[in-house]
Amino acid sequence: MASPAQASAPLWLKVLVIGMGLLIVVGFVVAVAEIARRISTPNAAYSPASGGAGGFAERIALPSGARVVSMTAVGDRLVVHVESQGGPSSAYVVDPRNGALLGKIEFPPSASR
Repeated sequence: MASPAQASAPLWLKVLVIGMGLLIVVGFVVAVAEIARRISTPNAAYSPASGGAGGFAERIALPSGARVVSMTAVGDRLVVHVESQGGPSSAYVVDPRNGALLGKIEFPPSASR
């Protein structure tokens, strides 16, 4: 017959199981708290069209005779396709959170194909 000391699990195994259980509980609490924080906190940085105190007004100068053809959201950027009369087509990369012009890509007409 086995003695009571041999029948029970080793102490290190008990400590390991209790530690992992606590990690699961703490991780669950942190995840729930983060979800609750994101739901309850209004994110004013992502609503620039509000026009209120959190809005912005940005003017991006286009060449004379240019027109905006399209706008496309790409990740967290806005790409504005602009065509110029007799000039190259361009893509303006804009940060929609604050209206800042991040860059301009020109597409010059090709002389030969």
